[in-house]
Amino acid sequence: MVDPVRDPLRYGAIASEIGLTITAILETHSPSDYISGVCEMLTAHSTHAYLSGECDPPHWYARDPSRWQRRVTFLKDGSTFSIGDLQARAILTPGHAPGALSISIEHPASGLHVLLTGDALLPGGAGRTTSEAAGELRDSLQRFSKFSDETILLAGHLSGSSCGRAINLPGETTLGIERRFNPVLRAIDRVDEFTAETCDNQPERPTYFSRMEKSHHSEQPALMQELLAPPELPLDTFAQFISFPRTVAIDTRPWDQFTFDGVAGALHVPFDRFFAPLIAAGIASDERVVCICDPEKIRDIVRALRLVGIDRIDGWISSGSYAMIDRDLMPLSEVDDISQHAAHAMYVRGECLMLDVRTTAEWLRGRIAGARLTTLSQITDHMGMIPRDKFVIAYCASGGRSSRACAYLNRHGIECATLKGGYWPWLGRDFPVEGADQSIGIKT
Repeated sequence: MVDPVRDPLRYGAIASEIGLTITAILETHSPSDYISGVCEMLTAHSTHAYLSGECDPPHWYARDPSRWQRRVTFLKDGSTFSIGDLQARAILTPGHAPGALSISIEHPASGLHVLLTGDALLPGGAGRTTSEAAGELRDSLQRFSKFSDETILLAGHLSGSSCGRAINLPGETTLGIERRFNPVLRAIDRVDEFTAETCDNQPERPTYFSRMEKSHHSEQPALMQELLAPPELPLDTFAQFISFPRTVAIDTRPWDQFTFDGVAGALHVPFDRFFAPLIAAGIASDERVVCICDPEKIRDIVRALRLVGIDRIDGWISSGSYAMIDRDLMPLSEVDDISQHAAHAMYVRGECLMLDVRTTAEWLRGRIAGARLTTLSQITDHMGMIPRDKFVIAYCASGGRSSRACAYLNRHGIECATLKGGYWPWLGRDFPVEGADQSIGIKT
């Protein structure tokens, strides 16, 4: 098992279902986008762990090395080990993360060769890096040049991850495919072009990454088995919880339901594959949460929250039960949509701030003239730069991200609305934009 998340029971169930026993786990690098599951796996299963010895050990090991030293092997560059009839060798590949390792695995009997790259090399791209570390990453990827085109590449992320851009294939590809189509590998012999390919237009680094790194290096989260399942809350208890200043309601209902009767200060985030990172970016480490959700989804919602270290979950209430609460017992959200023409009228009169919550890459392809960029993943760090003396109109590509941003802004006392339809209808109406080819707009 490679780079496990914090979910040992699920891994154990999957292994049992397919008739396997988990005998070893490997972590290619310290993760930034989730809580590492290595300690969880060692506690829940009789396994051995292989970790990078090219950086400081994780906090749980450093705190009690005598407990773990017989069950953990720290790998250096060139270290070899075997699992069954598989022969493995560690390759130091920093640049995305300090001390990161890739693992070359061979099966001599069949000639099969697999390269586990962690986040160093990704399908269609490479791991997030900086201009200062790009040279280090380039040196790391050049170490793969001796491997054949038939080498199977298994990377740590799929499309949609904030750990790298241009990830456009599933987790399995080959070095031959990457050498032909991956722009990062195609530019590896040209320093400036390589730096541009790996550093320009990277997805913004979510603010919660720092919290995950702190957890790995200087804190020890509770084990999942020690955490209780949050209870379904009586109506009066839920109403009491949401009145507490450091408790946040997470509302997973559809946007139209949230705008109709959402509780003031709630975070509106539908339960999809982006749920956990969006919630992690919008909740402080000392805040507690309660959830409004469908009962059949609560187990998966709790799991998703705990993968990113949100353990203080006081309980949940179903969408049906929420509808029964007397609205006089709680303040309701003021977040709403605003039409394109109404927003344009406010914009012309100088009565609003247009807040772009898309990615930097989208921003560079065109934005509303005079808008301010505050990506959704970094909104918590940018709150001090958002003026409170103007009405804020947030927009994205279609309205999904801006609705979530408005729920967060409203929670912090900022009057706001989400631009109905997002950026493209604004462009299509020939309303003021900058940085875009306006000839593609369609007048309506």
